[in-house]
Amino acid sequence: MKNSRITILVGAVAFAVTTTAFASPASVALSQAVQKGAHIFNTDSFGSHERNARGQHTTCSTCHIDGGRVMGRLPNGKRIPSLVNAAAIFPRYNPKMHKVITLETQIRGCVMNGLLGHPPAYGSQTMADLVSYLGSLAHGQRVMIGGKPR
Repeated sequence: MKNSRITILVGAVAFAVTTTAFASPASVALSQAVQKGAHIFNTDSFGSHERNARGQHTTCSTCHIDGGRVMGRLPNGKRIPSLVNAAAIFPRYNPKMHKVITLETQIRGCVMNGLLGHPPAYGSQTMADLVSYLGSLAHGQRVMIGGKPR
């Protein structure tokens, strides 16, 4: 069988999967999880009734601009790091919580405290999709557990 290269575009994130004739079920499932995670990131308010300056429901992309690919901004104007290496630096120590946390814990905290919404449950498909999306942003980044966000 001849090798082929399939590129799947998710927003501005491209995944290239080298396959033998067709994409494997694992590659397809991962690509779908990334697509769903990007959709959740950009559209889900997680039950929050908060609205942004334009009167729209707040989502992850309200603060994490351009899907988290560039530095973001909180509603109070404070700049926050991009998410391009988020999946590569967790677990990491959280000085406010005085403990080591996972990426999933960070996501839940952001949804609860930032969006004032109902966070996805640990182990849920929604959480897996969000982590897959954030993992796609970190593609090619050096793994630095406990590292600094960029």
